[in-house]
Amino acid sequence: MKKSVLSIVAAGLIVWIGVSSPVIAAGSPDWVNGSSKKYPEALYLTGVGYADTRQAAEDRAYAAVSKIFTAEINSKTQEWEKYLQSDSKVRSEDSRQINIEQVTQVSTKKVLENVSIAERWMDESKAVYYALAVMDRQHAASSLRDRITSLDLQIEERLKQARQSGDKLKTVRAFHSTVENLLLRDAYNTELRVVSPTGKGSESMVSLAVISQDLRQFLAQNFKIVVEVGGPHNNEMRAAIVEGLNRQGLPVVPAGSAAPDLQPDLTVKGAVTFEPVQMPAGGSPPTRFVRWTAAIDLTDRATQQVIGSMTRQGREGHLTASEAEARALRAAGQEVTEEVGRQIAEFIYGKEEK
Repeated sequence: MKKSVLSIVAAGLIVWIGVSSPVIAAGSPDWVNGSSKKYPEALYLTGVGYADTRQAAEDRAYAAVSKIFTAEINSKTQEWEKYLQSDSKVRSEDSRQINIEQVTQVSTKKVLENVSIAERWMDESKAVYYALAVMDRQHAASSLRDRITSLDLQIEERLKQARQSGDKLKTVRAFHSTVENLLLRDAYNTELRVVSPTGKGSESMVSLAVISQDLRQFLAQNFKIVVEVGGPHNNEMRAAIVEGLNRQGLPVVPAGSAAPDLQPDLTVKGAVTFEPVQMPAGGSPPTRFVRWTAAIDLTDRATQQVIGSMTRQGREGHLTASEAEARALRAAGQEVTEEVGRQIAEFIYGKEEK
């Protein structure tokens, strides 16, 4: 009986906490001790689970297999982050460009579709249930190779689009899709090495690092953004937004430049205001509050269409008015920067057709 994909993934998070290995009763199946003549290691990946209920034992058996793949994928995460970060001096925690967690979830769900519970046993003297989860190496490897082959074809097609398209957005989206597919391919290939008895996978002829760099370079050379922010702290707010966009590899140019190579593609324009809030008297000493309000529009300069907008507000307090305003400024800077970056990324990368 096969588990649903979501249940398998959830089971992968289950650890045998607080359960010591029980003494195995005589006459138990050989796989209870971790090895099986019926399912030899050369042909199968196996996982054993035990608990006081059959369902829990099965979940832990799935978890034992899941953890094998999870450990290998997790070891790749730092490598992928290195390729995807847009600033070598700042480790970007921004997941807008590529969502690594989503990629790993997709690959793990797919490979664990090949796992099933092959056998169950109950130690009646201890009232302990056992379950054996099994993955056929050959079948799983064949499934992974098919997915890798399919991704290779998609990668080839997307790269062709990126290098031949004369449209900026189509080029960026094709590069972006290529990077996503390369990440997914690398995840599948990592899992293929786990499944394969030889530990060998199917390496790609296309470099994730090279294509990631191509994407960053194209953005830097072809997409320019103007940021105009009004309000009492306009310089600080503009600096926060510019820093956030630069971390995504998006260059910001000065407003009003006549140079052809500095003409913007997108405009971020609006205001962020700050005002003290009158609160009922009470407390000792009294707390001062400052409310911030942001209204920002994002405009595509080629079409003069507003492609995004945001209206946000918040309130921060402190014992002194100056510190309350400083806190409001930090909060506004963080929230506005995140939302502006998210909307610009959504516009630039778009929704790819798979």
